[in-house]
Amino acid sequence: MTAPAADGAPEQRRRRLSFALVGQAAAVVGLIGGVVGLVFTFVPSLRPGSGSRAAPTAKLEIADVNERATLREYLGAEGIPTGSLSPAALRVVGVLTTVHYTTTGLDGKQLQLVVSLASRETGETVCRHTYPLKVGGGIAPTFRAFTPFPSKPAAADELFNVHVTLFPPDGRRPALDARDHSGIPGPGRTQPSLAAVPLDLC
Repeated sequence: MTAPAADGAPEQRRRRLSFALVGQAAAVVGLIGGVVGLVFTFVPSLRPGSGSRAAPTAKLEIADVNERATLREYLGAEGIPTGSLSPAALRVVGVLTTVHYTTTGLDGKQLQLVVSLASRETGETVCRHTYPLKVGGGIAPTFRAFTPFPSKPAAADELFNVHVTLFPPDGRRPALDARDHSGIPGPGRTQPSLAAVPLDLC
């Protein structure tokens, strides 16, 4: 009566060995899955497809506003030669705005940075610049813009607002980001005609 049990013993050992191997393999797979899950938790950018799903972003910051800058000061700060500009033109007063910007997911794209100066009293835009900014390629994420006051103020106590807006490559709304600096006192006096100022400086 003991012979059949002896004949089935090798088969039982093989089954036990197979079950043990399956259990060990499952434990290893579970361990690997846990480690990979931790990596994706602490470094989400490594998750497959995470880069493709992330929406491009941009952030603007008005780092400084010089409310009484002359054209000469702006050109000097930027290292731009005064060329044939007249002394009167170099005395034109305006707002010198320094902008910082950062972007993600937009390398190689050309964005549109719009800087404008508007009268608070009338809402009229007295100066507006559109600067093409190519992201990446060693371009410094800092920009200066000079927006001169009008030659003849509407009032002695006229106030002005600076608006800085960063648009996507197609230049359409919605903007990627925007910042404002409001309540800038105007010069309160007539200044040299802007006709002598280059068109790209209003």
